[in-house]
Amino acid sequence: MKGHARQLMTPNDVVVSPETTLAEAARELARVEISGLPVTDSNGRVVGIVTESDLLGTSPNNTVVQALMTPHIVTVDEFTPADHVVQLLREHKIHHLPVIRQGVVVGLITPQSVIQYFVTHELPSPPEAA
Repeated sequence: MKGHARQLMTPNDVVVSPETTLAEAARELARVEISGLPVTDSNGRVVGIVTESDLLGTSPNNTVVQALMTPHIVTVDEFTPADHVVQLLREHKIHHLPVIRQGVVVGLITPQSVIQYFVTHELPSPPEAA
């Protein structure tokens, strides 16, 4: 696949901190209609991710994101080749891949965003109906 991570990503600067409550995280996921939020420290560095799956079956009370987030996640630079991005998604069996620029989150890649890019830019147009 041609391209780079920046072409596959959904631009997104919505992040939460480890101290964000689950209720606040759920509101953000619903507001921006995405399925995962990168968790960043006070310097903007990614320290984890919290996804809609993490929130399922929980009571979004005063529990903070840090209690449920997945720490030590894989990230990519915006210039990572698309083939490598796909390889990382498959190898690590992940569905959310934050894209960073100089250490700060600028987007998120999901399998859906990769498929959308592939259909739009690499598949031939379907034949027109007669």
